[in-house]
Amino acid sequence: MNEIKIYDYLPEEAKHIRFKVFVEEQGFKNELDETDDTALHFVLYADGAAAGTGRMFTENGGEAYHLGRIAVLPEYRGLHLGSDIVNAMCEKAKSLGAERCELSAQCRAADFYKKLGFKEQGEVYLDEYCPHIFMVKNI
Repeated sequence: MNEIKIYDYLPEEAKHIRFKVFVEEQGFKNELDETDDTALHFVLYADGAAAGTGRMFTENGGEAYHLGRIAVLPEYRGLHLGSDIVNAMCEKAKSLGAERCELSAQCRAADFYKKLGFKEQGEVYLDEYCPHIFMVKNI
């Protein structure tokens, strides 16, 4: 049984998943930032264990929400948990009055987001030496 909880602070479970995936597995250095203080944090629990996370925040008063730090622990991949997290985030953004969700996708994950209705915009850019593309979904 899966459950998604939303927090208005960065819970330890989310921090653990992000460090495991982005720092240990992918080699990113700058994982925590000031956005964590104001974002909504989502944690997906699979049979009671924290398995995935993501955060969302707005910079324009709620017209759009930016989704980010979406990660699923390796042992839970392939179970569509990432899709569940992204869909829950978009539903929450819509319930808060947003018109769209935006994200900065690692290029290797762009097809995953396309399947969820996101469209690429602009050019590829580097974030900590990793190619990213800006993507948007109207909700």
